[in-house]
Amino acid sequence: MKTKLAALFPIGILSILLVVGWVSFGQTHEAKCPHCQADVVQDTPEQDNEVPLMYGKKRIEYRCVMCAIADAEKSYKGDLLILAPSEIKGKPVEITRKEGEWSAPESTLFIGHKIKHRYCDRGYRAFTTRSAFDAHVEKYKVQLKEAKPISLAELLQIAKSDVAETPKKK
Repeated sequence: MKTKLAALFPIGILSILLVVGWVSFGQTHEAKCPHCQADVVQDTPEQDNEVPLMYGKKRIEYRCVMCAIADAEKSYKGDLLILAPSEIKGKPVEITRKEGEWSAPESTLFIGHKIKHRYCDRGYRAFTTRSAFDAHVEKYKVQLKEAKPISLAELLQIAKSDVAETPKKK
């Protein structure tokens, strides 16, 4: 009897820890975008969705590239890195701001069209080629019917207008 109880003890403790939430196995994290307050769309096996902004040792996750850039303009001074999901799973486009200057690889395209935040994870992404851009727009043609390719400089202008429209955080 004593050995049966001893064998059940670790199982009981693990069950309690799982219920209380101290241990998780494969549980996805849930987070709100610091800029738009919508849920950050988690990565899937097919595509990346989360947009991390690296600022010093901090990693902040955003719902889309627009949210990350707009929040960077409003909330962070200095150098930073944004890893924008691209059409290639696991190969984000690196957008940097160094000494106040933004940059991305020269061929990078973004979607130029004001998109409702509920679709921003589909709309505000980075593309490494025009054909990848076209394929994405075709896939989401209902939400992106007016989409056109734009450069990082043009995206920054849209983000700056978004910052002007967004109330300051408290």
